[in-house]
Amino acid sequence: MDEIVAEGVAEAPVVAPPPRSKRKRAKAPAALKLPAELGIEQASALHAALAERIESPQTVVLDGADVQRVHTAVLQLFCLFCRDRRSAGRKVQWQQPSAALLNAAALLGVTTLLQIAQEEP
Repeated sequence: MDEIVAEGVAEAPVVAPPPRSKRKRAKAPAALKLPAELGIEQASALHAALAERIESPQTVVLDGADVQRVHTAVLQLFCLFCRDRRSAGRKVQWQQPSAALLNAAALLGVTTLLQIAQEEP
């Protein structure tokens, strides 16, 4: 006679999620001073800084006075950020955009999307 052996199925241990921090996440200030170099190397850090501000109810002010070099990928980030903020009814304001920033935006044809223009004297 064949013996039937029931094999037990081991249940996976239940792992509780780590406790959530009770501290509130600090909100990023609405203003962002842009560095002189906005190359591809800075795109990741800039993405994180913009992401912290995407849902801010305040007008986000991007200070571009020091910008000397802008990579196309960075302009794409600005385009997406401005588009998403505008579609959510939130504002983005450019403060003193440098000539390099204005020229790069004009060269790529995104001045209207960014709503960036030379300030009137």
